[in-house]
Amino acid sequence: MIKQNIIWNFLGGTLPLLVGVVVFPLIIQQYGIERFGLLAIAWSLVGYFGLFDMGLSRALTQIVSNKLSQNTQSEEIVTIIQTALLVSWGLGSLGGVILWLISGWLVVDILSVSKLIENETIQAFKILAIAIPFVVIASMLRGVMESLQLFKQASVIRVFLGVCTFLGPYLVTFYGVSLVFAVYALLAIRIAAWLMHAYAVNNTELMRKKINTFKFNVLKPLFAFGGWMTVSNVIGPLMVYFDRFVIAYLLGASAVAYYVAPYEMLTKLWIIPGSIAGVLFPIFSKEWRTNGAGSAEVLIKGLLYVSIILFPIVFLFASFAAEGMRFWLGADFAIKSAAIVGWFSAGIFINSIGQILYAKIQGLGRPDLTAKLHIFESIPYWILLYILIRTYGIEGAAIAWFLRVSVDTLLLAIFVTRLCHHSKQQIFKLLSFLPILLIPVISTIYIASLHLRISLFLITILIFTFFAIKRMHHDGTFSYFKKILTHNDK
Repeated sequence: MIKQNIIWNFLGGTLPLLVGVVVFPLIIQQYGIERFGLLAIAWSLVGYFGLFDMGLSRALTQIVSNKLSQNTQSEEIVTIIQTALLVSWGLGSLGGVILWLISGWLVVDILSVSKLIENETIQAFKILAIAIPFVVIASMLRGVMESLQLFKQASVIRVFLGVCTFLGPYLVTFYGVSLVFAVYALLAIRIAAWLMHAYAVNNTELMRKKINTFKFNVLKPLFAFGGWMTVSNVIGPLMVYFDRFVIAYLLGASAVAYYVAPYEMLTKLWIIPGSIAGVLFPIFSKEWRTNGAGSAEVLIKGLLYVSIILFPIVFLFASFAAEGMRFWLGADFAIKSAAIVGWFSAGIFINSIGQILYAKIQGLGRPDLTAKLHIFESIPYWILLYILIRTYGIEGAAIAWFLRVSVDTLLLAIFVTRLCHHSKQQIFKLLSFLPILLIPVISTIYIASLHLRISLFLITILIFTFFAIKRMHHDGTFSYFKKILTHNDK
C-alpha cells in the first residue's frame, strides 16, 4: 500500500506540472507582465488564506489516524469529523471577510498597481475572497481523505485542481483579458474541487453513518494539536508568499512575474517529497509509540529516496537555467530569471528533505516545535529579505529564500534526532552529504560557459549515481522495498 499510495500522490502532481509548462507562456502572452504578476499574487492569496483552517486539517488527519489504529467506534470518529467540518465553514468565512475588507488597501498601498488596472484588481481580489471558505473546507476534507488512505481519489482531485488553476485563467482570455474573469475561473474551480472532496469523503463506508452532531468536547483535542499548527499555518505561508508582496512593493508588480514564473514551475517538484510525506505522515502517527525502530526505518528510507530522486532533477534545472528559460519564456526571462532558477533549485532540494522531517515531527504529535521554529525564523528572514531585495533585486529574494529553507531543514533535523533516538546517527550521516551536493548546484549560477556547465553536470551525476547505488545497497534499501512489495502482493 505504501508504494501504491506514493505513486498515486506522485501522479497527482505530474500532470499539472506538464500543463503548467505549456500554458504558462500563453498566460504571460495574453495577460502581459503586470497582470500576470498580479494573477500570481492571487494564487498566493488563495494559498495564504487557507491558513484559516487553523491547523485543523492536519490535526484531523493525526487524530483520525490514531482513532482508526485504536479501533475506536466509528460513531466517535464521524462526530469528530463532522464537528471539525462545521467549524471550518465558520473559519473560512472569517478569512473571506477579511480578504474582502483589505482588498483595496492591499492593491493601492502595498502592491503598487498601475492606475489603469487598479479598480480591476480590487474587484478581482474581492471576488477571490468568496473562494476562501471553499478552500478551507476542502483542506479539511483532504485531511480526512489522507487519514482514510484515499490517496487515489485525492490524486484525481489534485490533478483537476492543478490543471484547471493554470488552464482556467488562460481559457477565459478567449472571452476577455481581465483579472476579474481570471478570478471568476479560480472561484469556479475551487467550488468544484470542494464538491469533489465532499463527494469522495461522504461516499466512504465510515461517513455513510449519518451523524449530524456538533460536540464542543471534540474541539479541545483538535485545537490542542491544531493550535500550534495555526501558528505554523499563519507564519509559514507568510514566509512563503511574503517575498512576492515585498517585491511588488519595492520593485513593482511587473517584477513579481520574473520571480514567480520559475518559482511556480520549480516548486511543482515538491510533488516528489509531498507524495512521500503525505503517505508517511499517517504511518508516523500510528507507529511512533508501538514501533519506534520501524518508524525510524521508514523515515530514513523516505529521506534517502527523496534525495536520490530529486538531486539529478534540480541539478539539471540549475545547470541549464538560462537556456531553459530562453526556450520556455523568451530572452527577457532568461536574463532576469536564470540566477533565480539556480537558487530555487538548491532550495527546493534542501526543503524537500525538510518536508519529510516536518511530517515526522507532526506525526509524533509535536506541532509546537515547528510552530516555535517558524516564530524563531520569521523576523530575521523578513529583515534579510528586505535587505537583499533592496541590494540585489529579485535575485536577493531567491537568496533569502534559500538561506531560510536551509536553516529550517537543519533545525528540523535536530528536532527529529532529539525526539527519535533510533535514527539520530543515520539522519546526520545522510544530511552531511547535502553541502557536498549543493556546491555544484549553486556553482552553476556563476558559470557562464555552457561547455563547463555540461562537463560539471555529467561528472557530478556519474559520481552521484555511483555513490547512490552503493548507499542503497549498503542500507538494504532494495531488499526493504522488495519486502514491502512482496507483502502487499500477498
